[in-house]
Amino acid sequence: MIEVIVVGAGISGLTFAVTLARYRNTGNGLQIPCNAAHALRCLGLLERLQVCSRQPATSFKTLAYSDGKELLDRDLEYCEELYGAPWLLMHRADYMRVLRDEASRLGVVVKSGHEVRHIDFSTPAVTLADGHVYKADVIVGSDARPTGEYAYRALLKRSQLSSPSLKHIVSSPGVIRMWLGPQANAVLYTLRNGRLFNLVIPIADAAFNASFAKGDDLLGAVKNWLRDWDPVLLEMLGQADQLVRFPLYQVQTLPYWSPRSTCVTLAGDAAHAMLPHLAQGAATGVEDGFVLGTLLGRWGQQTTTDTSDRALVQRQIHTVLRSYEKLQHERTTRIVSMSRLTGTLDHLPQGPAQRARDAEFTAFVPEKCVSGMPWIDARWNRKLLARKVDEVTEREFQSLMNGGGISSHEQEKKDIIIHQLRCKLSFQ
Repeated sequence: MIEVIVVGAGISGLTFAVTLARYRNTGNGLQIPCNAAHALRCLGLLERLQVCSRQPATSFKTLAYSDGKELLDRDLEYCEELYGAPWLLMHRADYMRVLRDEASRLGVVVKSGHEVRHIDFSTPAVTLADGHVYKADVIVGSDARPTGEYAYRALLKRSQLSSPSLKHIVSSPGVIRMWLGPQANAVLYTLRNGRLFNLVIPIADAAFNASFAKGDDLLGAVKNWLRDWDPVLLEMLGQADQLVRFPLYQVQTLPYWSPRSTCVTLAGDAAHAMLPHLAQGAATGVEDGFVLGTLLGRWGQQTTTDTSDRALVQRQIHTVLRSYEKLQHERTTRIVSMSRLTGTLDHLPQGPAQRARDAEFTAFVPEKCVSGMPWIDARWNRKLLARKVDEVTEREFQSLMNGGGISSHEQEKKDIIIHQLRCKLSFQ
């Protein structure tokens, strides 16, 4: 049995741990798009998440920032028919609890509050800040660093939105609303069966984001910055007890995740932290965890490798890691790029480009739309949301086994003997 260390017990790290463990003997809201929901269904967790969510998202309304005029209404119930899985809305704490409970049930040990100071790629091993060293067969990094950009979040109770002007929001719990404006957008959706409302406002104004000192009135400053926005949005902000700002993560595109001849790789935000404008940050982390956990788990079941031969074990594990990278690297790189483009389009200033964007929304037909905007382009959405991660992973694993990418210990020895015979013959 291989030993694995996961650095970062977030959504990607826990999904990987839950997936891999199945092959062994043993404060805020987020969206779960169809591709992630399918992966979680494969793990047997979708029903538990649906219990927490109570109902899937039904609609995603895109609104003008100044007056709330509807620009686009995307039917998310139709997404299940198109892409094979629902679009869920979850409180992050509920999501993490389901993953952690399942990880614990499967025997995964989660150690919180430990800082990793050093990673030895050759052993491999991790050294913590307290000096403890943990060795393993595989190390998966699934943590990331902030970029300096921020989004601003408020959690509102249903009772805080009781005024008549907010009745249409309270009465439609499955609807996601997004206001688009210059240098910012605001997203609102319900959690916990409509008892909570999650409001997130990503702001791209670098000077504004850098202007705060400890103790400043964050809520007042954001309300002032948004003073020309839809009165409905400003009224909701006025009911908030506080705003919390959190960093947006993004990393430069990495040429690879698994350094040559090592058993160390990256997943989730550590590999491809992205802006939130396609709701794919956590979703791609779930995909990473499922793919990597499945490939390593299936390899552990199928291989007859002598585990005392450390060099052979490491070569085969590295082959598996590169296979995981083959499935995920190009896909997530494109999603990062598309998320960035979507943010740029969402934050257009008033003018010809903004008017052209809004006009294109009116032509949206889910299964037919051809557009340069990722959010509404039908072909892109099929690639993004309809992916059956279990099927592509199984095909890749079978390709590895059938194509000789992973061989048994006996086959490895035969290959060495054949190579030696060929070398001997070449000298005769």
